[in-house]
Amino acid sequence: MAELAAPFAMSQPAVSKHLKVLDQAGLVSRTRRATARLSRLEAEPLRELTTWLARYQRFWDESHERLDDLLAALQARQDDSPGTPSAMEKRERERR
Repeated sequence: MAELAAPFAMSQPAVSKHLKVLDQAGLVSRTRRATARLSRLEAEPLRELTTWLARYQRFWDESHERLDDLLAALQARQDDSPGTPSAMEKRERERR
């Protein structure tokens, strides 16, 4: 356990508790060999999670793109309204 805990800024008991939670979640499996406790990453549940998250990533990316388009359209409309400088005029002023 000391070897596993070494790279982290936490105690061995804390690492053990984390491993227990991961074991209960099916993300790691733990076995005993003589006096050593071996921990093994279980990739399949992580693969399923990655697939599930990818669907939502696409959903949120598409939602953010639509929001960006809407904001750009609103900004363009505001820039073209009477009494406000056009986008071209603003860019010209910024160059000076």
